[in-house]
Amino acid sequence: MKITDVHCHHLSYPLQEPFANSRQWVHERTAHVIEIHTDNGLVGWGEGTAAIAVDAIKAHLFGRDPFDSRRIWVDLADQGWGNVAAISAVDIALWDLQGKAVGRPIYQLLGGASRLKIPAYASGLFRRQRPHNTKALTDEAQGYVDAGFGAIKMKVGLGRHYDVTNVAAIRQAVGDQILFAVDANCGYDVGTAIDVGRRLADYDPYWYEEPVAKNDVAGNIEVRLALPGLRIAGGEQLQGLSAYRDLISQRAFDIVQPDISIAGGFTECQRIEALAQAHGLRVLPHMWGTAIRLAATAHWQATIPDDPEGLCPQPSLFEFDMTENGLRTELACEPILATDGFVSVPEAPGLGIEIDRKVLERYSIN
Repeated sequence: MKITDVHCHHLSYPLQEPFANSRQWVHERTAHVIEIHTDNGLVGWGEGTAAIAVDAIKAHLFGRDPFDSRRIWVDLADQGWGNVAAISAVDIALWDLQGKAVGRPIYQLLGGASRLKIPAYASGLFRRQRPHNTKALTDEAQGYVDAGFGAIKMKVGLGRHYDVTNVAAIRQAVGDQILFAVDANCGYDVGTAIDVGRRLADYDPYWYEEPVAKNDVAGNIEVRLALPGLRIAGGEQLQGLSAYRDLISQRAFDIVQPDISIAGGFTECQRIEALAQAHGLRVLPHMWGTAIRLAATAHWQATIPDDPEGLCPQPSLFEFDMTENGLRTELACEPILATDGFVSVPEAPGLGIEIDRKVLERYSIN
């Protein structure tokens, strides 16, 4: 099997209602998608978070065997092509082709699943331009619980009053049995992150995500040590194994959250996972993208073992994006859904999804 053609698609889905995290207002959902064709008629799909220069990548991929995915990853990185967030898309597509070529889902190529139904958390509760914002947030949270989710995540980092008021209201609305994580999106300096974290601790957050800058090793450690009993999570924005080295080896996080479309695809994420496990840290992937990234994340997370394994392990929580995004809900002919709080891993060959080309064309901005 040899690569014969490559196409890149830059996609944009306009939101009907914008929303915000601590850093920015979001008015559209975007994605960079690659399709790789082979001489036996198979097509592989991948997604990255950086633009892919199609002419440059063709020169590196034509005539290569998709099963040489690790060698291709190293060659692309060594030759200075693009960045890891773009290489991620290529890597995912190569694994999709491998699975299709042998008639196996990717999770089997990765070594087998620890679970084929993954408990999910509803990732939403953003700031919106709405009157009575606290009530809107509590209604949204209650809707997730009513839909069967046993865990939810809310955006914080929006000021001490906003964070504490709304976290308290949501905890009261959903009760004590729901796992409730908060995500500051690097919105605070160290001192403020500690101050807010101490106040939020009264409401039993399951983790405190990205309280300070993504690559601030000392800052994350200071926050973690100042908030005993509160798990610190992060890593979604980091690219490649070396970006995680100090944060993991110095235990700046309790939970490491690589994104398969940013950190380097299946090939690199397996190495990041191994590094985290060697240091006794949990890996819960970040997921924020199209149906392609959703499927890729499900295959990878299916294979991550509970650590430690036991009768009552900590749940391997899957981030299920609940915001409006047609690239997630429409791009696959049969979308992956969260049902009763669980995501089922696709079992068809490769990624296990079929792309709707009409939807691809509708949202293309090439």
